[in-house]
Amino acid sequence: MYLYLGGHGEDQSDMSHSHIPASGGWNFGGNGGIDYNDDEGIYYPLENGAGGGGAVDLRLEYYDINKDDINQDENEQNLLNKSLESRIIVAGSGGGGCSANDQTWGYAKGYPGGNTSAISNGPYVFGGSQIQGFFGIGMSGISGYENQAGSGGCGSGYRGGYINFPSTTQDGFYHIGGSGGSSYISGHFGCISPYFKNDSEPTPLNSFHESGLFFTNTIMKSGNEEMPSPYNSSVIRGHIGHGICRITILRPTFCPSNTFCFSIPLSILFVSLGFSIK
Repeated sequence: MYLYLGGHGEDQSDMSHSHIPASGGWNFGGNGGIDYNDDEGIYYPLENGAGGGGAVDLRLEYYDINKDDINQDENEQNLLNKSLESRIIVAGSGGGGCSANDQTWGYAKGYPGGNTSAISNGPYVFGGSQIQGFFGIGMSGISGYENQAGSGGCGSGYRGGYINFPSTTQDGFYHIGGSGGSSYISGHFGCISPYFKNDSEPTPLNSFHESGLFFTNTIMKSGNEEMPSPYNSSVIRGHIGHGICRITILRPTFCPSNTFCFSIPLSILFVSLGFSIK
């Protein structure tokens, strides 16, 4: 098995005077959009979007996602898809914010990673679900060339967040944060495994991964809910930073005497940007 720990997306303030997009977090967070033509002048920062976060996952097939030719080579694409389809647990990541004011129809802040579906940010920025969004990849934010600003990148996940803006030249229309990606646990009701990719609704069977590996007693939380802290016994609401995975190894029952036995149960805590699975 291979553990992929997603990275924190680059903040838009790091690129506030640059036409270089803020990078999405490692493991396919979407890049932030760029405000290529800000009419406020050179002394004001560009209204760029931050990068979306990268998901945390455990998979059975390794693939080097740092390669430069993934999108140019059909064979590499097939190998990547095979690796993504081998994921048995995924923690969706949150989207990147935008350095501008809120819209009347959405918010400039990045939206959190989700459980089986992530929350959408208005009518044009959508959270990933079990059947919608790019498989394993967060969509990059849209860029504006006529002072529309640049939107935040979307987080990756089982399926990443995505955008669908109308064509417009309205000033500041892309002042909007990115959405988050969805999550997946093999065996968790509400999830739809890659093997059943043509299914549109969850069933008691289609959550199970084709490998036969699955989890029991699962709890899945969105990034806007309270969840256990990965660092101590406290409770947090969402998570800001690089992705985290905490695993407690299952051990057999140990009986030091005829009257006393104990065992250590398996516990897995996945924390991506704004999301936790335990």
